[in-house]
Amino acid sequence: MRIHWACDNDIHPPLFGATQRLFGLARGLATRARVRALCVVPNRSRGAREEKVAGVELCRVKSWHTSAAWWLERARLAPLFTAEAGHRARAGAYRKALGEGADVLLCDLALTGLFRGARGALRVYHAHNVEAERWRSTAPRVWWRTYWGARLAEIERRAVSESELCVACTDEDARLLHSLHGAHDVEVVPNGYDETALAPATVESRAAARRALGLPEHAYVAAFVGGDWAPNHEALAWLVERVMPSLVADRFVLLVVGAVARRFTGRGERWLVLRPETPDLASLLAAADCGLNPVTSGGGSNVKVPTYLAMGLAVVSTPFGLRGYAPLSAAVTSAERDVIADALRARPRGWAARGEAAPAALGEYAWGALGARLAEVLAARRAAMPPGARAGSRGAA
Repeated sequence: MRIHWACDNDIHPPLFGATQRLFGLARGLATRARVRALCVVPNRSRGAREEKVAGVELCRVKSWHTSAAWWLERARLAPLFTAEAGHRARAGAYRKALGEGADVLLCDLALTGLFRGARGALRVYHAHNVEAERWRSTAPRVWWRTYWGARLAEIERRAVSESELCVACTDEDARLLHSLHGAHDVEVVPNGYDETALAPATVESRAAARRALGLPEHAYVAAFVGGDWAPNHEALAWLVERVMPSLVADRFVLLVVGAVARRFTGRGERWLVLRPETPDLASLLAAADCGLNPVTSGGGSNVKVPTYLAMGLAVVSTPFGLRGYAPLSAAVTSAERDVIADALRARPRGWAARGEAAPAALGEYAWGALGARLAEVLAARRAAMPPGARAGSRGAA
């Protein structure tokens, strides 16, 4: 089976959030099929046009209009998703870059314009979130937000109608795709963690990580990992302004890792340690005692939850932050925001620090396992297609 995946992210190295999901699932798919991923990237990208990593063929295509859309959003004139129109106009060029012979075409929302040329391939819409719903709480500050929200819902509805299968992150998102857009066939593939890179720190690696960060010997280190998007910005601001000041006297430190850290660059608090996004997340989380997920808005689910658990950390999350992870909930301290400071004062210890085995369900969230299971689903759906519908797959992308 040959799978083509089209997305508007450079998925390697996978730094966090969407790129971790995309590359993690792709390498899992590659254990069962031949996988070629089209990554539409900004003109400034320095990645090789063609690269093969962990069995995944990567094809990077530069596109000026993604940068233009980014600037338009910063100017509050139009949202980033307006790049979808440019991608749709370039669908032919993207199909040529992917090549021929796809049995399955997976597309993220911005690249679903490729569906109309996918003769013979099983068309699969891969949804990181239900974007029309997420817009209600996390829309950027742009003019004509109501208009743009309706436009986004229209794009998402078209993606659902032109696909034969949708892939969602949570059961809730699956239900929303059905109720909002009429999706009939939705496969839930949860977010996971990188089992090839994450594991509890040894005593030596923990000590080394703390020395490298200049952390006090007896500090309790709570980590917050996140990408550059509104729910993370809001959650981190709440931690910095409302939670940490009350804990400083008890030798607490907040370690922030990821693009979200840029929002607080320049602050001088000794209890706030900021580090940019990195492909070597484990070397930083080795210094932590606990992982935090105090988000109260957003879509899909938060990759940080299984990431923290894979490192053996204690996890403190809002109930909202646990969406999509019911089988892991017993291993997480669930607390509303007004009592998170109290939960931290108890200095919770993770399963590794307690000398216990990992949560039984954790292995099911490894990206490799999730991708392999998705490959089996796609193979079954492909085999069930009528022979006439499969015809032509060897001559179209």
